[in-house]
This record gives sequence, structure tokens and C-alpha cells, in this order.
Amino acid sequence: MLAASACLAACATVPTTPVAESRAYADFLIGRVANARSDHSAAADRYFSALARNPGDQSLVEGALVSSLASGDVERARRAARLADRNDAPAYAHIVRAADALIAQRYTQASTELDRAQGTAAEELIARMVANWASAGAGDSGGIAADLAPLASIRPYGGLFAYQQAMVLDYAGQQSEALAAYNLAAQGGLWLPTGVGRHADLLLRSGQRDQALALLSGDGTSGNPALAAMRAQIEAGQPAALERLTPARGAATAVYGMSAIFRQEHDATNSLAALTLALILDPGFDGARLAMAQQQAELGHIDVARRVVGEINPASPYAASAQTLEAWIVFDSGDKDGGIALAREAAAAGDARSRRALADMYRGASRFAESEPLYSELIAAQPNEWRSYFSRGAARERLGRWPEAEADFRRALELSPDQPDVLNYLGYAWVDRGENLQEGLAMIRRAAEIRPMSGAIIDSLGWAYYRLGDYTQAVDWLEAAVRLEPADPTLNDHLGDVYWRLNRRIEARFQWTRAAGLNPDNPDAIRQKIENGLPDETAPQSANR
Repeated sequence: MLAASACLAACATVPTTPVAESRAYADFLIGRVANARSDHSAAADRYFSALARNPGDQSLVEGALVSSLASGDVERARRAARLADRNDAPAYAHIVRAADALIAQRYTQASTELDRAQGTAAEELIARMVANWASAGAGDSGGIAADLAPLASIRPYGGLFAYQQAMVLDYAGQQSEALAAYNLAAQGGLWLPTGVGRHADLLLRSGQRDQALALLSGDGTSGNPALAAMRAQIEAGQPAALERLTPARGAATAVYGMSAIFRQEHDATNSLAALTLALILDPGFDGARLAMAQQQAELGHIDVARRVVGEINPASPYAASAQTLEAWIVFDSGDKDGGIALAREAAAAGDARSRRALADMYRGASRFAESEPLYSELIAAQPNEWRSYFSRGAARERLGRWPEAEADFRRALELSPDQPDVLNYLGYAWVDRGENLQEGLAMIRRAAEIRPMSGAIIDSLGWAYYRLGDYTQAVDWLEAAVRLEPADPTLNDHLGDVYWRLNRRIEARFQWTRAAGLNPDNPDAIRQKIENGLPDETAPQSANR
């Protein structure tokens, strides 16, 4: 983003009244702040408002373009790109214009635009990935594949480069070379659903049906709706409904993969912008659309997320996932009944992921009696899925059915021994019940080793020491837990308890008072402790767990 002074200088080149200029500058500043807060839709509104007064201001064009891309607004992104200078434009303007040229098969024009794209490292990397496909479309597939080959070992991008090399060779009709490259890509550390789908499609076209089915039955693959639908079509003897690979679709896969990497690097703006570019290049790319909705929801942009979800075709393999995501968006926004109603509709279609979501929502709403039988149904369908045993165990524990809950937790650990959530839950339950204290402590220690930055797990370890009467050890862990998650009422409540046992009474009441203001599950119990402290003659009690 250009500096505010640059905006003022640019504004001065356009004849405006002082009032109009001040309003444009105010819109620029508000838009910039909104972008910094990841409120990209509001930022775009402000930038376009400023552009109406100063249409030639390239700093405003860049702000409008980036915020439009990050808010998933394809048409406004195109509009901003058209307003940019022909030659000296922001990098994303060149990339958007190149994407439209790629769709229209104007490969020379696309390459010219991308050669001019100069910006941040992220923007230039996106431009390079799209440029590969402009060259492939122009007939230089061999050169591009050769250029990509040495990059396949570079992490975290190597897996993406390897898939791109394979897809370029596939597009060029070099099947044996493409299959070898796909096999290398599958070992590159990046799971790319569209790349897996293209790999399976080439195996089918090469007469290797069994290998295609094996690929589509691998770890993680069954959880992707498009790949699951593809596998079902092959098993039914139907042709896989995979659209023909084109340079635009290849580039869409490239920037979709870049989005996943940017997200891992906590670069939300470029991650969202890359997803919008993927949708410009391939408007039917519902996997990118679903990822966009998920990220917008995580940022708290509920209206944007629901708009994007609503754009997914009801006939798409992603339709059930979209409906489930919308249910979660509503549920997490505070409307638990509304979210459950939407999840119930999605689950009625028979999708296993939707049924799991409904069960999880019932459990999240403390409707354990309704969640427990749904988990039992999921276990009957997939008896080796540890998550279902863990979730059913948690529901049964809250229903007071401890022996059954304990058996579920043990079964979950048999299926997946080092799951920190299960280790923590069972270990904590044992310690809190005064059972198997040393074994429970060992489980929580193991969970803390696996996930040392989890406040809940570190709290469990501190609470275990507390229940064992080792208050000196307990206070260190409980203080560490509160540092990790200072707004958690349970953690603050527990820290207050150990302070009391160490005769640090003022600090204890401070922590309890803090916990009482953080919407705890049992505020009356905390208020009682603030007034009276902990009774010396009874075992320590937690107000929240």
C-alpha cells in the first residue's frame, strides 16, 4: 500500500474542491485501517468511494483492488484492474488482466501483463505461476516443465511446483512423463485435491483403473467431496466427471495451492486474494469457493462467508459441505438453534460429514442426549474412526455414563495412541475424579509434550498436580496456562484455587474475580469462593470442569 502522502500528491493532480479532496483522503485512511483489520469488504467500499472523486489515483486503485480480491468480490476486482494504468499498474492489476486474457486464450497478452507485474514476493510468485500457464498455452510446455523440475524440492512450495510440472506435462499430452511427475508430487508434502484428481484422471486415461481407485482411497482423500464423488463414479463404471484441463484451470490450481501456503504462513490477505484469482480463472472451482467461505468465517465476516457459500451450485459435490459450513457459521455466530436446524437439513441427505457436524453441534450446545446416538451411528458405519469414539465418550461423560465413556476413550487411544485431545480428556477426567492419578498424570504429560502451546492441556497438567497436593508444581503450570489463554474462565479459576492453597489470598480472589467476568459455566460457585475462599477440610473443587 502506498503511503498516505502519496495519496495526497496524487489527489492534487485531479481538480477537486477542498471538501471533495478531504473526503477522498478520509475514505483512503478509513479503507486502509479496515484493510489492516482484515475487514476487506468495508475497505473496498471506502476505496471505491474515494475513487469516485479521484479516479486517477493509483494508490486508491491498489487499495480497491487488494481489498476486493481479499473480500472475494470478482467483479469489483476486475473493475479496479481496469482503472489501473496500462503499464505501471499494481501487480495484482496485471495479474487480474492476465487471468482474463488466459481465459480468452490470448496467451501473448497474458504473458505481457505478467512480465510487468512487479510487487511483493507473494504477488510476484503468483504472477510467475500464472505465467507458466500462459507459456504452456502458447505451446512452450516442455520449457515450463523443465523450469519447474528443480523447484520441486523447495519447501513449502515444492509439492505445488511438482504438481504444476505434472499438470503442464499432462496438458501437453506427455502421459508417461506426467505420471512420473504426479508420483513425485504425491510425495512433496502438499496435499492438493485438484492435483490428486488430475493424477487419478490420467491413470484412468492410461488404463490404470485400479491404481486410480487406490489413489482416491488414500489417507485424507475420502474427506474431499470432489474426490469422493470421483471415486464413486469410477466404482459405478461411469466416466469421471472431470473438466478438461486448460491453461486457465491449471493456473487456477496453481494459485489455489499458493493460497493454502499463504494461509500456513498466516498471510490472510494474499491467501484470500489468491482464492479470488482462482475463481476468476475457473468460475466453477467450488473447492476454492468453500475455502474462501471458511477463511471469511474465521475472520468473523459472516455475511461475506454466507454469500460465498450461497454461490456453490446445489449439484456440486461440495453442496453438502457448503450447507454444513453455513450451519457452522450460524452456530458459531451465537444462533445455536439456527445452526442445528441447518445441520439437520444437511444430515437428512445422508452425508456422513453432515451427520458428524450435527452431532458435534448437539454436543456443543450441551444437548448430549441427542449427540450420543448420532456418534453411535457413525461408529457403526466406520468402527475404526477414533474421533467418533472420543466424541461419544465426551457426550457420555457429560451424561453421567462414566464406565461407557471411559471405554470409548480407551478405544480411541487404541486406534490412535498419541491423540493429545484424548490423552488430555481421559487423563484430566481420571485426575478430577480421583482415579488412576499417576496414569492420568502421565497421559496429560504426554499430551503437553505433543501440544505444548495448548492452554487447556497445560491447565490440565497443573490441575493434576493440584489434585495430587503438589501446589508448588501446580502453580507453575497453571500460571503458564493462563499466559497462553488469559481469557479462559476455567484456567483463571484454577489459578485462583492454587493461589489460595499457597496462602496467596489476595491473588486468589483477584483470579476468581477475573474468572467471574469471563462468562464461566458456574458463576455462582466462583462468587462463593470470592466471598468465603476454599474450605480447608474438603478436597479442592473446580467451578468449571
